[in-house]
Amino acid sequence: MPSFYKGISAVLMLCLYGVQASETEHLPSSEEPLQPIGFFGTVTGDVELGFLLTSGNTDSFAIRANSELVHELEYFRNRYHLQSLLQKNNVTNASTGDKNQVTTASRYGLTGQSNYKIVTGSQTVFGRGAYLHDKFGAFTEQASLVVGYGNRIYEKQSDYFDLETGPGFGHQEAASGNTNTGLIWYLAANLDYQLYNTTKFRQTLESTMSLNGENSTLLSRSSLTAQLAGSLSMRFNFVVKFNSDPEGNRKRTDTETSASLVYTF
Repeated sequence: MPSFYKGISAVLMLCLYGVQASETEHLPSSEEPLQPIGFFGTVTGDVELGFLLTSGNTDSFAIRANSELVHELEYFRNRYHLQSLLQKNNVTNASTGDKNQVTTASRYGLTGQSNYKIVTGSQTVFGRGAYLHDKFGAFTEQASLVVGYGNRIYEKQSDYFDLETGPGFGHQEAASGNTNTGLIWYLAANLDYQLYNTTKFRQTLESTMSLNGENSTLLSRSSLTAQLAGSLSMRFNFVVKFNSDPEGNRKRTDTETSASLVYTF
């Protein structure tokens, strides 16, 4: 099975290279050249914050924070993604009637990626590092280091569609302390699309495939962002994470639906 996926990735890279070469040869002569980027480049991104507070028969508190930054340079495109989630519930003891605060969700993670532009900024080679700690997830810790090839096969103003693939090294630790460490193959697709003047759709698919038969993962993040006023927006998120081989009786699939306020800069 790993050989099959590596073959698919190799064919994908060749196809993407051919598509890009064809597009480069047929660029209209009237198309304006790309504007030069300053020495320090440009930084864009957003900060996302959502929270839930309930009281009465059910007492709970949850806060979700995310931030994604893009640092664009002449030859490099750097991305940084931070995420966190904390949820606490007050649980009533049936025998005493006392309420005890219990943490029911605790997660934080960091992803950093740098793409070196090799052909007009569309074809790139990249290095990527990711770390996730999820106290109540299928695995309490998941980390990976990946190098590979990427191609921005579509770009128009702020819209783009990226495909990336490459080998890497992964590490996972379950709640019991058991660990999985070994080679992985990484596949990703990223889409940003402006639906209307004030509404944007974003879809991310990321897969890390174990080459030694251990746990493989698939992550899907879908979001719809609607501008409220100026730099302030509302974002609706739907996240699905799949683990092929979780330990014990933990479920393979986790989902998360949320609404957050977003500040864009």
